[in-house]
Amino acid sequence: SGGPLKRELTSHIGPTSLTMFMGTHYIGSDMVARIEAGEHWKKVMGPVFIYLNSNPERGGFQPLWEDAKAQAEVEASRWPYSFPLSPDFHRAGERGSVTGRLLVRDRYTSGGEDVPARLAYVGLAAPGQPGSWATESKGYQFWTRSSATGNTFTIDNVRAGEYNLYAWVPGVLGDYVRTAPVTVVPGGAVALGDLVFEPPRSGPTLWEIGVPDRSATEFFVPDPNHRYLSKLFVARDKYRQYGLWERYAELYPAGDPVFT
Repeated sequence: SGGPLKRELTSHIGPTSLTMFMGTHYIGSDMVARIEAGEHWKKVMGPVFIYLNSNPERGGFQPLWEDAKAQAEVEASRWPYSFPLSPDFHRAGERGSVTGRLLVRDRYTSGGEDVPARLAYVGLAAPGQPGSWATESKGYQFWTRSSATGNTFTIDNVRAGEYNLYAWVPGVLGDYVRTAPVTVVPGGAVALGDLVFEPPRSGPTLWEIGVPDRSATEFFVPDPNHRYLSKLFVARDKYRQYGLWERYAELYPAGDPVFT
């Protein structure tokens, strides 16, 4: 739900872990799945794997973290699991795959030549408009990234159904959508060939702030209120500190900053 960039609140301050299948944190009510009167709707969520480990020697936390990451790789290699008995959970043989190559055509950066979209995010989601996947939660989504050379992408273990193919490329403005439906059948392999993304432009770039990669890397992160300070994020990941939204009004009480 919400695509590969959707984030969810996973813990409260203190030893409270949160697990939810759908949430509106960081995005709002647009994310809510709206079920109409009389509409039949079903969606498989899970299974959910919870891994509890321990260190008999009671050393630092780093060995536990490394062990958990190794186990996560093992579980990812086993997906989709074969043990669920529900007929609504499709096993590997009941799923299909989609392959292709995404190219970027931008006459202001490459002279009009088609350039491989390196490390692009490419996904399948319910038919819609460019970017509609970001608030789509009723259906299934399957995402991958193209290779570092941009030659190909492969989306494996896709449930049978009808999708649109969506994509965006780090460093390139805009969203790509292949409006022609992509139909996946059990055990089938769909080869889409070359897909060309032409970013929206009215002319050459005059100036820009940051990089259009859908991250907040270049954003200023203020120091947190000392009342909410978490020692876990003093030296790293400061953006995870609680209550940072209040700091904006405290730093700019007279109004928003103006860039000229």
